[in-house]
Amino acid sequence: MVPVFPLPRLIFGFGARTLLMAELKLLGVEKPLLLSDAGLERVGLVDEVARSLPQTTVRWANVPENPTAAGADEAFAVYRSEGCDGVVALGGGSVIDTAKFVAALASGGARLSSELLGRPDLIGANVAPLIAIPTTVGTGSESSPVSALHLAPDTIPVGTRSPRLVPRLAVCDPELARSLPPRLIAATGMDALSHCLEGFFAEPANPLVDALALDGLAKAYHAIPGAMRPDGDEHRAALMAAAFAGGAAIHKGLGPAHAVATACGDQDLHHGTMIAIALPFTAELIAIHAPEKANRAAAALGLSSGADIAGALRDLNAVLDFPLSYRQAGYAPHSLQALVDEMLRSHFNRTSPYAPTEKDYRQIAHALLD
Repeated sequence: MVPVFPLPRLIFGFGARTLLMAELKLLGVEKPLLLSDAGLERVGLVDEVARSLPQTTVRWANVPENPTAAGADEAFAVYRSEGCDGVVALGGGSVIDTAKFVAALASGGARLSSELLGRPDLIGANVAPLIAIPTTVGTGSESSPVSALHLAPDTIPVGTRSPRLVPRLAVCDPELARSLPPRLIAATGMDALSHCLEGFFAEPANPLVDALALDGLAKAYHAIPGAMRPDGDEHRAALMAAAFAGGAAIHKGLGPAHAVATACGDQDLHHGTMIAIALPFTAELIAIHAPEKANRAAAALGLSSGADIAGALRDLNAVLDFPLSYRQAGYAPHSLQALVDEMLRSHFNRTSPYAPTEKDYRQIAHALLD
């Protein structure tokens, strides 16, 4: 039986944010918490979106760059004390993941975010209505069932997966990505590409989600360089579509590139950068063990065969000026064996068509760290 996944209602296009008032009424939300971060407040995006929200809206723009359980608890305290009845998340994955926990805490299944980490069974049915408005072009959190928070800033993030964490509505307005620095477009765009590629490979197959993933893969691969230009609105729109498709693909699962990047997520390096560096190594391995699917992914990219995917990703990384290794990116491992063990324990291995062995992960870790 093919699994069925919940996806949010989607409003997509330039100026989509102006429809927020009507959408809140449909959801029965009268006093939303507008959740964002200091950077977006500084460039005026919080003010811009607030103009399309009720005057009763409560604003909180203190989500940290790497989202923490404590940050989610602080946001929920504001939600509760102000009597809010819905959440509007404006930002990237950190903001939307934090907002998912605020909405989940409103269900009353737990008092603190730390209690919900890895415990989807504690998320009650009464999750607060959540509207996700992405301002980046890659995390896919606006359509995924996952929220990943750090228990402390220097710890590996813990993912929590539940259909109740899927936002009720995703508002994808490419105009909101104009202020995104080129380096973040590259990093979040490669994150979107990785979700589409690894989500397509994930088992079991799902024809509808796989079609979305392949379309998103092609869009991301061709759009990232153009999206980094100031006049790249159409490319950024393509990347937003790819990000939504990648979030849908996450419902199936991901693979070893995410096992690697998450294991190395204990330091202050951007997740998209870590994914971009790891993906050619893991894609090369998966193509060997899942050649039929690799050939389908290669065709979507305009390549001759699955064996060409890793080289094409390396070439794209070079165009985007990513480091060649984690060490070049500034990652300093505490213990190679501990990293390999963490990669082997990752739940991402369960949905990969091939679960890398300890030898495989050791070879990848050596290549990334030398």
